[in-house]
Amino acid sequence: MSKGIMTCLLPHDGHPGMEIIWAADCRQAFNQGVKLAQTWLDNARSGWLWAIMIAERDLLPCAMERRAFEVGFLSRIHQRICSRQP
Repeated sequence: MSKGIMTCLLPHDGHPGMEIIWAADCRQAFNQGVKLAQTWLDNARSGWLWAIMIAERDLLPCAMERRAFEVGFLSRIHQRICSRQP
């Protein structure tokens, strides 16, 4: 039985990172999600967040990769939102 493949979200905006273990290698999809979220955050939040996420996510070939992309994307947004809390 496979032990799984670990993906890492680095700490950012003063919020801790995390590790997630996937049944298959989803690191690239996860990292794509994180990168896209950071691009959206860095570019004065141009465009609708949900539309940008869905458009890119739907380009991925399988459900597990799409889920990893979503988790990476939303985790990066979460880090930014939580960094604003006292």
